[in-house]
Amino acid sequence: MPDDSARILFVDDDPVTCTVFERFCEDRPYQGTVLDSAGQALERFRAESFDLVVTDLRMPEMDGLTLVRALKEHDPEAAVLVVTGYSSVDNAVESIKAGALDFIKKPFDLDELAIQVDQALEQVRVVRENSALKETLKACHPVQGMVGSSRAMQPVFERVRKVADIPCNVVITGESGTGKELVARAVHQSGERADQPFMVIDCGALTDTLLESELFGHEKGAFTGASTRKRGLLEAARGGTVFLDEICNISDAMQMKLLRVLQEQQVTRVGGTDPVPIDARFLAATNRDLSAMVAAGEFRHDLFHRLNVVGIEVPPLRERTEDIPALVHHFLQELAAEYGRAVEGFTAAAVKRLARAEWPGNLRELRNLVERSVVLTDERWIGTELVDQLMGEYGGPEEASRERPEGLPVRASLEEVERAHILRVLEEVGGHRERAAEILGINKTTLWRKLKHYGEEGAGSASAR
Repeated sequence: MPDDSARILFVDDDPVTCTVFERFCEDRPYQGTVLDSAGQALERFRAESFDLVVTDLRMPEMDGLTLVRALKEHDPEAAVLVVTGYSSVDNAVESIKAGALDFIKKPFDLDELAIQVDQALEQVRVVRENSALKETLKACHPVQGMVGSSRAMQPVFERVRKVADIPCNVVITGESGTGKELVARAVHQSGERADQPFMVIDCGALTDTLLESELFGHEKGAFTGASTRKRGLLEAARGGTVFLDEICNISDAMQMKLLRVLQEQQVTRVGGTDPVPIDARFLAATNRDLSAMVAAGEFRHDLFHRLNVVGIEVPPLRERTEDIPALVHHFLQELAAEYGRAVEGFTAAAVKRLARAEWPGNLRELRNLVERSVVLTDERWIGTELVDQLMGEYGGPEEASRERPEGLPVRASLEEVERAHILRVLEEVGGHRERAAEILGINKTTLWRKLKHYGEEGAGSASAR
């Protein structure tokens, strides 16, 4: 339908055609301006805002093709229709190549003109809506693969942008489930190495022997079962990025070997003697305070400083609750497409309920709830009834409380807060370690390692382990 507020600039040196344009504007709800000079039209366009320009091609001094090019140079989004006689169709084609939307053949009647003008304005409207949508999505996806526009996330986005094209090593810190791997992937995908491998290594899930073999590779016969030579992940990542997740869990011996790799950019396969050159950028993640571990003698200071050229701290979800609606929408679209489910979204009330909840497992826990909602719903819109049911099934998040954990001093260390939080989650799920690990956003092996570190191996019922 015509847009009553559309501003159209008509240009033609023929007085009769100008009269036709004026009558066209009188009979229809457009705001029309009619000029007989392309030069004047260009000056007017530069000074004012028009939704559409309709111009003749054959004019003295400046012809329509030159005008089209000048308009597009001033504003690449300028919408232009050209009017041409049968003898100038070739020029009309040239004007379309220059950026015009379409051409109108002379002679034409007002109804034909109205149809083409309305079609052009509709195209302008769609282009503008798409541009606005892209800007909105850009605001919610400031860097590759990440969602959010909260103030708490701005330092993260800024750091990602600054280090993306600089091959320095980075340590990413934050609570479990905050999206540290997403940050690592954003650094990789935003930089010059985006087309190269991105290797993820879970340091907390492998023993020293397996970790060494995975990282460095091995020669045939290096150990029982090594029937062939195997390239390590560091070698396979040549030219790309290596993401060392839960770097805090590697032993002192592995720390020393990794330090040598960082210094020399080469590896020696297990059972081999010849060094193999690598070219990899290293990103490491941890939910523990590495500087505190260095001070306590639990992590090598030289490795820490090799890795921690730049640090990125990812805030917990409770500090970026304004991002929850966008995150929920993002997760739902992703999961609905993956599972082929015709789910359109969460109701406004359900989104508010999710935004008010405490999420101890951070993004991973929120995504898990959205996934269960998508799988279990029979409706196109997910409401509060299903949300409340699913939040209660696994000892889910309660209404947000900003008070510190009971019994902890204001200046409690991150390690003390983590220990208290893990034990609290275990208590809430009746000691069921698998459910606790799911809520915390870590695997069962990592949970066991943390409980052992804190001297709480017995936490949780035997039947729940």
